[in-house]
This record gives sequence, C-alpha cells and structure tokens, in this order.
Amino acid sequence: PMVMFSANQLSSAERKHTVVNAEETGWFVWNMATYALREAVNISAMELPAGEDEFARAVVTKAACIDAPGPRVAESPAQFECKYLSTHRLRGNSNHGWVDVVYGEVMRIHVADEVITPEGKLDIPAIRPLARMGYYDYTSVTETFEMRIPGASGMAADGLEGKGQ
Repeated sequence: PMVMFSANQLSSAERKHTVVNAEETGWFVWNMATYALREAVNISAMELPAGEDEFARAVVTKAACIDAPGPRVAESPAQFECKYLSTHRLRGNSNHGWVDVVYGEVMRIHVADEVITPEGKLDIPAIRPLARMGYYDYTSVTETFEMRIPGASGMAADGLEGKGQ
C-alpha cells in the first residue's frame, strides 16, 4: 500500500518540517485522524518553530515506532509507518507558493484491537475518521456501505484485500 500527503509551505516560504523530516530520515508516520482527536489534529496544523514538540502542544502521547525513527500518536486507532519514496513540488495558488506532495510505501501497520470488528475489518463508524472538505470544513465518517463492481471478475471482484467474499 501507498500513502501520500500534501503540505503547503509555511507562511515564511520555508518547507514544512514534516516534509523535510521525511526527506532527511527516509520515513514518515501516518496517524489516523479521528473525531475524538479533532482538536489535536487542528493544533498539529499550527506553524510551530523547529524543535517545538507538536505532541506536547497537541496533548497527545508518543508511541514508539518499530521501523520509523519518529513516534506515532498513541491515541490514534491506526498508524502506518511509511518509507519515504519521493516529493513532488507543485505550484500552489495561495500566498504560500509551492505545495509538496510526499509519497511513501506503507511498511508497518498498527491497529488498536478495540477498533477491529469480528469480521476483521476496521469499525469505521466507531472510529469516525476525519476528512477535510475545504475551507475550514471537515466531516467525520459515521456510516459505511459496500458496493461491488457489477460483472467484475478476478482481482477486481476480490476487493482491496485480495480476498473474494
């Protein structure tokens, strides 16, 4: 699996620390943003000076990673340790200038046992993951539904897990 994230430059026109850290260490950690963590997620978007502890500012707990050199958010129900692949810089349309799009390969997945259903899937309605809508608007996922591709066969019928059901 692959993960990507995008980051505007800071208002000073410097690149965000998250991007620079991924490029320099070869790793980054994706932490699932949830409704319960919404305030911490918002605080993590602040422009903080290099060296200031975002975990302390957001009042979340550090959990050790196995492969990645940085910590993960213990309160998040799912975290991915990602090996950095590349950064693509795109011209932005805001006063921040450039946007960095960072790609990584998921090397290790952590999931809290309490968010796994008896079928072995993530309990998305209980987790309530956040999604950015634009402007200052967000939403949280409170229901899920399944749709299968009509007439699909082979891997397309098996879904993302590669297992037919």
